[in-house]
Amino acid sequence: MTRFSLSNVRGDFKKWALGLGLLSSGVSGCVDPKADYEEFLLRPVVEREAGVFDVAQSPCQEVLAQNLNGNYYGTCLIKAVGLPFALSVVRAVRPSADGMTGEIDVSFTALRVDAKTLADVTGATTVMKPTPVDAECRFREDVGTLILPAAANTLNRDFEATNVVLREKLLSAERSCAELDGQVPLAMLPFDGDGDICVYIRSPDGSLPTVSTEEYTCDPSLLLPR
Repeated sequence: MTRFSLSNVRGDFKKWALGLGLLSSGVSGCVDPKADYEEFLLRPVVEREAGVFDVAQSPCQEVLAQNLNGNYYGTCLIKAVGLPFALSVVRAVRPSADGMTGEIDVSFTALRVDAKTLADVTGATTVMKPTPVDAECRFREDVGTLILPAAANTLNRDFEATNVVLREKLLSAERSCAELDGQVPLAMLPFDGDGDICVYIRSPDGSLPTVSTEEYTCDPSLLLPR
């Protein structure tokens, strides 16, 4: 007859009892799939607020996020005349708290026809009042009367334009374009239609970039309406 040690019997009993307890626990905690799914459907949906990384920036927000302050070379071409004039422009842009819109300060001075740098100006400086920039990076400057000194144009006489309005769009930190509207009373010349264009190019070192005739473009659909 085979004999079993009492200690072995006790050890086997403990293992058996432990296994039975685990089995009992597993049975009592068994999940009812149907009830669990129904409970899941009843849970409230928690909506997380969109953060910086959830919403893509608009093209204008990307522009306004850059440093737009500084010196720009401005050149304008009145279609009916066919001769450009140039401006030394200083800008400062303050984006709104959400970065979607902003406000711009602009001042400009006419450049001499023989200018070599943005420092070669003539006549008075025009300082515009702070102007709102919308969510598409568009803004409107009501200049009023603009005097272009004789040294700044090829007519060799002061050139006066009235009711001057610039409807502009910031295209990037380096460049913008505008439609120029107004009238020249002396010549009975209106330039209120599309195609009278100003182009602005950043010039940190004060140099004057070359602008070809083909570059005097500004899609009217990108601008504020008249």
